[in-house]
Amino acid sequence: MPEDLKPTVDQMKVLSNASRLQVMALLLEEEKTISELAEEIGITPQTAHHHVHKLLDAGLIHVSREETKGNLVSRYYAVEEEWLDSSAVWDDLSIEDKKHYKCAALGTIKGMINQGIKAIQEKDKIDQEVGWVAFERIPLTEEAMDEVDEIFEETRDKLKELKKYREGEDQEEITVLLSTLPTLSE
Repeated sequence: MPEDLKPTVDQMKVLSNASRLQVMALLLEEEKTISELAEEIGITPQTAHHHVHKLLDAGLIHVSREETKGNLVSRYYAVEEEWLDSSAVWDDLSIEDKKHYKCAALGTIKGMINQGIKAIQEKDKIDQEVGWVAFERIPLTEEAMDEVDEIFEETRDKLKELKKYREGEDQEEITVLLSTLPTLSE
């Protein structure tokens, strides 16, 4: 992996902010504008702009496209997915950097879960059953992880197919989170 794609301590520090972790979590799902990010996170556009530019400067996200409507230019941002392939750089990280990396990943997950809980609390009712979690413990072997990667890829492809059911811009959505996490020794 090229040296410039390895996560740095500065990138880890940028991800230590909860709002930036939420931005990253949302951009993991799909590209978004600053206005969309601000609305979904519940912050001002100015604050969202600040966090987006911190992530841009750290090389964690990029402008994926620009769209012009009249005099208004909307920039869409996306995650630098090459950087997210942590398996390629994991062995080269120090123990301290691994801790920062895990904290950033867990913070992103926590932000997504908090957002889901907030959405459930703000509604009088949920039309469909949402908010469940399932987990399995598997051996941490190269063969098992290869199979997990295959399952994740198949699942992501199937989830992308579900986007065809979008009926309108104001339709509610859910976040589906796929993750592997280390298990503490018993």
